[in-house]
Amino acid sequence: MAIEKVSISRKYHGKVPTDERGDPLPKSEWPSKRPSRWGVRWFGDEGTRYSRSFKTRKEAERFAEEKQAEVRDGAGDEAKPMALREYKKLYLSLRGDITQGTLTEHTRTLGYLIAFFDEDRLIGRIGPLDARSFVGWFRKRKHRGRHPAPATVNKIIRECRRIFREAVDCALIRRNPFAGIRQERVGDPGWQYVKPEHFHGLIKACPSTRWRGVITLAYCCGLRLGEILNLTWGDIDFEQQRLRVVRKSASERTEDWTPKDKDLRILPLPEAAINVLTELQLEVAEGQAYVFVNAKGPAAGERMKRQNFTRDFKVVRRRAGVPKCKFHDLRKSFCTNLAEVVPLHVVQELAGHADIRTTRKHYLQVQAKQVEAARVAVDKVINDATV
Repeated sequence: MAIEKVSISRKYHGKVPTDERGDPLPKSEWPSKRPSRWGVRWFGDEGTRYSRSFKTRKEAERFAEEKQAEVRDGAGDEAKPMALREYKKLYLSLRGDITQGTLTEHTRTLGYLIAFFDEDRLIGRIGPLDARSFVGWFRKRKHRGRHPAPATVNKIIRECRRIFREAVDCALIRRNPFAGIRQERVGDPGWQYVKPEHFHGLIKACPSTRWRGVITLAYCCGLRLGEILNLTWGDIDFEQQRLRVVRKSASERTEDWTPKDKDLRILPLPEAAINVLTELQLEVAEGQAYVFVNAKGPAAGERMKRQNFTRDFKVVRRRAGVPKCKFHDLRKSFCTNLAEVVPLHVVQELAGHADIRTTRKHYLQVQAKQVEAARVAVDKVINDATV
């Protein structure tokens, strides 16, 4: 049972001061004549005694106040020392709940932390000032001759905050050194709405049925690229005209994969999607699990990968004469189109967003016809009020 009282005491060191005759001075005169530090002492849950030394009484009192609350909550034991090298291995082994893409990003961020602090640095010795120094270092770091964009710096801050929050949850450290770091203000870069006529142009410019299927599922069903590439024929229900986005386990026919929103998601299949999937089904090889596979090369028949995808999409877009856009803009355009006919919470559900604010802020775009409708409405109100 832990002793709940956290004590503060002054600890003197060095020789005992003496008067002119060489006699020791009384303790009442030591504070001004003998070097000292302030010690904080407490006991952990198992009765282990701990202590910490401070230069000033104010520092000791501030620490003791915080430690007193921890002792009362049964968290008085000191965290086990762990180096960044060890914590990296532990963290990556614990985070089986995140997607492979996110895990790769966190691995890269842990590499940045080790590059700055050194792999032998104890995570408990990384404080708020150290965290800010790391962010400053990363902000000035160049990659291919360029400094990272503010949005990239913000992403690193969020990832570091998450990485160290895990250490707090595991009682390896008491406080998250990145918790108080504010992100930079970044303006919304915007995105290109893909009109239905532009979608038809992209379809005509596609070099294969496979590409028509990829673009159709993004624009007509709002699937993310990772969801499209990991779609299997077992996920498609032609009779009910639906498809599902669901986690895949590693097997002889499929790779381990977890969707971003984690949960099972059911989506309606519009006619355009059914037609192109029907065409693709006619080309399916025996034993083919995935809908989209490589058509040729040494990896023929294997699941289609992300390599060179952005480059190939640019080729299709330019051939179609469509305004500059990203592949993900097809998914955002799906949400914008859908928002005109169904409630926002339905758009959120079909898009697979955990927070409806994400749908509202990043996936909906005000159309010109809506702006014109607002203008007409204002004119009507004003004209009706004219005497």
